[in-house]
Amino acid sequence: MDFEGALRARLTSATTVTNLVAQRIYWEERPQNSALPAITLLMASDPRAQHMDGFQSVKDAEVQIDVWATSFASKKAIKEAVIAALAPPETSNGIRFQGATNVIATPRNERVETQLIYRDLILMTFHYSNAA
Repeated sequence: MDFEGALRARLTSATTVTNLVAQRIYWEERPQNSALPAITLLMASDPRAQHMDGFQSVKDAEVQIDVWATSFASKKAIKEAVIAALAPPETSNGIRFQGATNVIATPRNERVETQLIYRDLILMTFHYSNAA
């Protein structure tokens, strides 16, 4: 499996996350008018470091994780569940994740018509490789 699939699998297998958002975890774009709460994932940076023999086996990826909710309490609970699920080292679906670094969470609430959407943007840097 690829990095994106393995990262999503980590979230969907975390009971605390799925209890809060069900299966509403999307790469790049949340479907228009889809139910909340939800999570979107976006590859913010995917550098490909090389050495004399080609690409390095351990890669770095910075992922933007957006948490969407209809209440502050829900947003906060989802944010904490996401960080707890993704920060520790783990092997998932053929990808070995080292511990996440540079975890930064920033509020990005927005008003859509008459409703306030509570949103946190979480940036996490992952160091990963194919599990051997």
